Amino acid sequence: MALSGLEVIVPCNAREFGTFVPWMCRYSCVELNIRSSRPSGVCRMLIEQLSSLTDEVAALEPWTLTGAEVREVIAAVQTTRTALDAVMSRLAGCADDMGLPKDDGATSTTAWLASSANITKGAASKLVGMAKVTGERTEATRAAWATGALSTEQASIIMKAIAALPDWCGDTERGDAEAHLIALAAEHDLDGLQRLANRVLEVIDPDGFDEHLGEKLRAQEERARARTRFQMGRRGDGTTHGSFVVPDTDADTLRAAIEGIIAPRRNQLAAESFGMGADDWAGLPRDQKMGHAFAELINHLPTDALPVAGGLAATVAVMVDVDDLRTGQGTATTTSGTTMSATKAQRLACNANLVAMYLDSDKRVIDLGTTRRLYDRHQRLVLATRDRGCVFPTCDRPPSWCEAHHLNFWSENGPTDLDNAALLCHYHHHLVHEGQWAARMGDDGIVEIIPPKHVDPEQRPQRHSRFASPQPRAG
Repeated sequence: MALSGLEVIVPCNAREFGTFVPWMCRYSCVELNIRSSRPSGVCRMLIEQLSSLTDEVAALEPWTLTGAEVREVIAAVQTTRTALDAVMSRLAGCADDMGLPKDDGATSTTAWLASSANITKGAASKLVGMAKVTGERTEATRAAWATGALSTEQASIIMKAIAALPDWCGDTERGDAEAHLIALAAEHDLDGLQRLANRVLEVIDPDGFDEHLGEKLRAQEERARARTRFQMGRRGDGTTHGSFVVPDTDADTLRAAIEGIIAPRRNQLAAESFGMGADDWAGLPRDQKMGHAFAELINHLPTDALPVAGGLAATVAVMVDVDDLRTGQGTATTTSGTTMSATKAQRLACNANLVAMYLDSDKRVIDLGTTRRLYDRHQRLVLATRDRGCVFPTCDRPPSWCEAHHLNFWSENGPTDLDNAALLCHYHHHLVHEGQWAARMGDDGIVEIIPPKHVDPEQRPQRHSRFASPQPRAG
């Protein structure tokens, strides 16, 4: 039975009031008009104190402080920030209990807090999540967090660890584990605390810990595998931006490789590799060095150890005029269609093996042919450079997805040389072999596709748009 019009006077302090309201609001069947005897005054006083603190902090001139004072102020600011995070988390939990996000039209408490406080959704999500964990018997952690004795990150690690304990752990066991982690937080950094938190069950059950941890790690590894992602895209300014999510163990391997490249003992080698002085290289920001090292790692991948796709093992060929390569002037083009300076091609020639491709006066690759049925690796590189992917009109399959097709079938004594070759993806290769579509070499060395009569009664040759030449306008 719903009650309405009932007014309750709650003579309590601010802390008690903040606890009482969410508790009462959980009972939606009771409509109460709750009024504290002092909340509005306390609220105004708190807001005034926070505003005054903000003004005083904004007026601080750090240059007037001594070194010891800077250290003290930093510690005090961090303690205050942490305490304010704890308050914000409690307020977010209270708002969730009151239904404020729904009242304000927000899709979630996280979205509501992010909008109300002008913070990122990631930061809001952490505070909201911690508000939900506070009911998981983590009172000691919450108290230490509220006083600034634990940072927000430390409190989050401990709360999650206690909440993740198996159901058979009682209040005593959880309290022991919590006290143990709070003590460790003062002695270890975040990474160390996280590792110890992952093993906190060892404090409670030393004998069964390994089995439990093994199951936990297997589940974690499976989640990591499902979350693994990689994406990259061109930014239009000569650079490509990417992001990835990989399991920690694989990330450790990548980090070890990159950090090995930028190790201080290699400063001279790294500087020479990028045409810089050792001091200039040493002065670069760490993330920039890591980026250069990542690019170097890519250019030194052992392609002979990688899986073969389309006859090539993760190979990108570079086509450059011999004179341009010698002088460093002009441009070069990869099989992916990316244009680079001849200077960079020179660097690649120093750091990698470039396949020699002889060009005639019309810039076509000359090949002496072979009597073998299958095109070899060098011929595949030439085809990748020449055709740049499947030659079927509108097909966007790259060279690594393509197969080398004999224009005059091998079974009909067609030679295995470049004048009789074309790159076709698996689907279009099969389509051509069915006999309705045909492929031939044009007089200018560009492969042409001949459609069947039901597609084009005149069977006019078609070419891929990548071979279209721009027509200069009249002067």
